[in-house]
Amino acid sequence: MAPFYITLHRGALALLLAWIAAALAVGLGGDFPLNDDWQYAYPVKQWVETGQLSIKARFSPNILTQVAWGALFCKLGGGFSFECLRWSTWAAAGLGGLGFFRLLRLLSVSVSMATVGTAVLLFSPLYFHLSFSFMTDVPFLALVIWAAWAGLRFQQSRQIRWLLLFVVLSLLAYLNRQPGILLFPAMGGWYLLQQRGGMRGWLWAGLSAAVAASAYLLLENTVKPWLGISENYLPVSAQLLQQLWEAPEGVLAQLGRQSFKSWVYLGAFCLPLLPFLWSRVRAAGVLRLWPLTGILVANAGLLIAQHYAGHVFPYGGNILYNWGLGPELLGDVYTFQLRNTPQLPTWTMYTLGYISQLSASLLTWVGLSALRELNQKQQDFFLFLLLLNLANFLAMSVTGFFDRYMLLSVASAILFLATLAPKPQVWFKGAVLFIFALFSMLATHDYLAWNRARAQAFEWLQRNDIRMQRVDAGYEYNGWHHYHPARKGQPGKSWWWVDDDEWMIAFGPRPGYAMQAGFTYQRWLWGGCPDRVWVLRREP
Repeated sequence: MAPFYITLHRGALALLLAWIAAALAVGLGGDFPLNDDWQYAYPVKQWVETGQLSIKARFSPNILTQVAWGALFCKLGGGFSFECLRWSTWAAAGLGGLGFFRLLRLLSVSVSMATVGTAVLLFSPLYFHLSFSFMTDVPFLALVIWAAWAGLRFQQSRQIRWLLLFVVLSLLAYLNRQPGILLFPAMGGWYLLQQRGGMRGWLWAGLSAAVAASAYLLLENTVKPWLGISENYLPVSAQLLQQLWEAPEGVLAQLGRQSFKSWVYLGAFCLPLLPFLWSRVRAAGVLRLWPLTGILVANAGLLIAQHYAGHVFPYGGNILYNWGLGPELLGDVYTFQLRNTPQLPTWTMYTLGYISQLSASLLTWVGLSALRELNQKQQDFFLFLLLLNLANFLAMSVTGFFDRYMLLSVASAILFLATLAPKPQVWFKGAVLFIFALFSMLATHDYLAWNRARAQAFEWLQRNDIRMQRVDAGYEYNGWHHYHPARKGQPGKSWWWVDDDEWMIAFGPRPGYAMQAGFTYQRWLWGGCPDRVWVLRREP
């Protein structure tokens, strides 16, 4: 059995240095919230500054592990700040990448291909971008990766220490996000498959289900009430059961739509692996005239159907949008749909969607044709991942669907495809991976750059004694500084806790408003061109 420590060869060391260099180029600095992370930052701030856990918003993730991890970095950093929280997520992302490499090696993937697979994950637009906020997605995935690694070690060695490590990591994942509890029944099913049924297999499956149920009941009925935070969580499980009971056909239709979107997203985010699997594509016969023609025509039909349905890639996701990584949560662009940020023509999105569909088709064909080439250990492990992903997909599709919910599925698909790929021989096979990595770095830089400019705009408003009750400063700032549970949406205003939008922070002009001050930043993704975030005031 391989030792726990990792021996880096030149490619893996180059990947580590490239990832650190990319993060430093993007920059982790800035004391400002991003996306939904202000909701998870508030209990960290309260814990660090008062020693008590307090939550003021309502959301789904359990976040207890997230809060403890963030508080540790704030303590090390000398006090609460979003910058310390950003460092905590970046550190979790690095640990997740290390665990991913180790998991690939444990699946008998060559060192060079394990390095490629890890690079595809680390520089995936979802993973790289989310590593720069205090969102729960990356820390949760890191815990799941290491739990899967410990589970695989246990399945191979039957040593109780790896099972205990799996249990601890799975509990930590569950205390971060609810789907972490799915690791227990998935492990039970995995062991049952390995035992090919039998009394011992069913005993382990039952025990896994019992541990999951006990953890759920303990958290919901004891821990959350003791901490006084029960009312801050959305009843996602109850919502799912209610939907299944009241409108099962609607749930099935929604799951069908989400499944198709997920399939296309997997094709997009796994595209860098396609050159490394090209020999398998040829061997599978996909490139013969009739199969290839069928794939091209069928995907053209799917694209046309999406056009008429009004849902074309990237499907209005939370992270990936027209030509950047977001979300662009300022009122002029998000609420009023003004074209104040640069965008590529619509036909380019159709092209990217079509390429993603073709990638998904080829990778699906290759994956299905190569299943029998996996050894028994690999087959059992990927059945475990399949069970975990199916349960997670159902849980995460209850009230909506964001592209970042795909992170576990993307990581699982990369694991599977990297296991199928032969040892890379030609360096230029990494050209698509390089393009993806460059896009992730430039787009994430731009996202943080305009948020730093917004922070300057907000400081300008504060210096001029303009209260939050008169400002639409964007979702994160109104949530962080002016959250109140009795929010009521009003026509003509952003829905995010805006009392009066006399003042706005915006990407550009809005009819009926005059520009008061501008704050410059650089858009690397658009050739380094300068842009501005503006402070606007409603005209009398």
